[in-house]
Amino acid sequence: MRFLSIDTSTRAGSILLSQDEQILAELNIDSTQTYSARLLPGIDYLFKNTGLELRELDGFAVINGPGSFTGLRIGLSVVKALAESTGKPVIPVTAFDAWAEKLHKHRGIIVPFLDARRGEVYACVFERTAQSLTQTMPGTVSKPDQILSRIAVEEALFAGDGAFQYSPLIQTPLHPRWRVAQSDSFLGRPLGRLAYHRARERQFQSAADLQAFYIRKSDAELNWKER
Repeated sequence: MRFLSIDTSTRAGSILLSQDEQILAELNIDSTQTYSARLLPGIDYLFKNTGLELRELDGFAVINGPGSFTGLRIGLSVVKALAESTGKPVIPVTAFDAWAEKLHKHRGIIVPFLDARRGEVYACVFERTAQSLTQTMPGTVSKPDQILSRIAVEEALFAGDGAFQYSPLIQTPLHPRWRVAQSDSFLGRPLGRLAYHRARERQFQSAADLQAFYIRKSDAELNWKER
């Protein structure tokens, strides 16, 4: 199965072409340049350099949130358009799930801790054993210290740009076995792997059903309700 996987949830964006679990081509760019300027040229670059055509794909995978409202809207809009034009299905994946997959070798507690701006983070908690991965705290957005006060475990691995940003709050004498994962922020590879495994289980959506996973309302929505 061939998939085009796209992550525009943060400034560290990824575009990946894969066949089953094999990477055919990959583009990772951490930039302040908008996705309206770099996403479509990036997709075109990968297709031209692999010789693949859009019609040869079996589907599309996309990070649907949480993350930058603008970045998510652009990524989801492009995937919707490509899926509609080809009639191929879509596999949405949350940034939380992608981070858990990125750290797939780690056993124990995993905490994706993602910068939500305004001094807040998006976070959830997973527990991985040899047999399973379970989400033990649902996705939320709040001040870092408020979320940390809810995590009552002795040992945990925090990951994401928020984990780096707020590492002084995480790695303290109070929690000597809390660590911050030393990892880049690109989610293309774990997204591609999850797309393959979910496709095998027929966990598809149509382009019409594809929705963002925002957690927090946008400024436009908040301002509209205040009017």
